[in-house]
Amino acid sequence: MVDSVNPADRAAREPARLVGAEIKRLRTRHGLTLRDLAERCGLSAGFLSLAERGINSISLTSLFALADALEVDASDLLGAAGRRGRHAYAIARHDDPLVERVVMGEREHRVLTADLVEQRIEALVTKVRPTDEPSPFTQHDGEEFCYVLRGELTFLLPDETAVLAGGDSIHFKSRIPHAIHNRGIEAAEVLWAVDRPLLRRPDGTLC
Repeated sequence: MVDSVNPADRAAREPARLVGAEIKRLRTRHGLTLRDLAERCGLSAGFLSLAERGINSISLTSLFALADALEVDASDLLGAAGRRGRHAYAIARHDDPLVERVVMGEREHRVLTADLVEQRIEALVTKVRPTDEPSPFTQHDGEEFCYVLRGELTFLLPDETAVLAGGDSIHFKSRIPHAIHNRGIEAAEVLWAVDRPLLRRPDGTLC
């Protein structure tokens, strides 16, 4: 049978497949069923099953919840994909072809921050393509800030559904259950900041 999958599409799916395989490996090592892990992290067993097979992409915030449940750092779920020197400061040019990009399902993250010693924040420019359904609700320690550069992104919160357009922002404690959804027809582009490095390991490795 001829493989009809576009090579570019296959490459885009590869990070999700690798993350899913790592989640399954860690879950099995802990002796957890999908239902056990779902109860620990607050995601559905059905979603986790698809995620382990690389079919469902996992949001950055969901990775925090999964990492806590599996007793690892969130960066451990993503694996190494590059290296960059450690400095006291870093300058990112908008047209730098070497700036790292991480694609996870409908989201593409452009890493803006470097890997500073004792780094406490990470900033990303994230493109979120439209989807039929919102991301799963998740919650974890820490806080996040999101500023919409263009397009529209909806945040689903316990007591409010907040629709953010260009120029709008949201700052929240990540312990609040939250999900996002691009309900439009075009990709939304946002500046996202979290209070801990997620896509970079402390040793300077891009994950």
